[in-house]
Amino acid sequence: MMNSFRKYEPRPIQFLGIEETYGWRTKVYGISVSPDGVSKRTVTEAKSLILQRLPQPAVTDERYGLGFLIIHAGILANWFLLDWWENEDIAHQLVFSSSTADSSAIAPVSDKSIVACVHELKIHSFESEAWIKNVLSKPNNPGFEKYLSTVLNTFSETDA
Repeated sequence: MMNSFRKYEPRPIQFLGIEETYGWRTKVYGISVSPDGVSKRTVTEAKSLILQRLPQPAVTDERYGLGFLIIHAGILANWFLLDWWENEDIAHQLVFSSSTADSSAIAPVSDKSIVACVHELKIHSFESEAWIKNVLSKPNNPGFEKYLSTVLNTFSETDA
């Protein structure tokens, strides 16, 4: 049986800033099938509806109040991946989605087997390496601030 695939086209990754809320500091990234990036409305709705789902308290002996949110305006849906670090080297994740027509109708994804698409995995890989380099490689003085300042951004005016 032959399958038909769309030809792979890289999607720009845009670092959208660090959101400080509920005691958390969360790096926010946007990916979009559109060369214009993720809409401001989708970003605002995602931050408002999803960041409140982070566990509380943000900082414990096992949790550091640090994570990242991927907002991906895709072809079939909008995808929202909320990740945070616990127990030294474990990334926890919640996945949400909405229709492309209504980004305000964000809901948890019921299929718990979904991890990420190839575009989102680029951010996961980058964030993993940033965590290793800045935190895990310095166990006596973890560089949380350096981790937060280490970001991925391939989005520019020349990408459009």
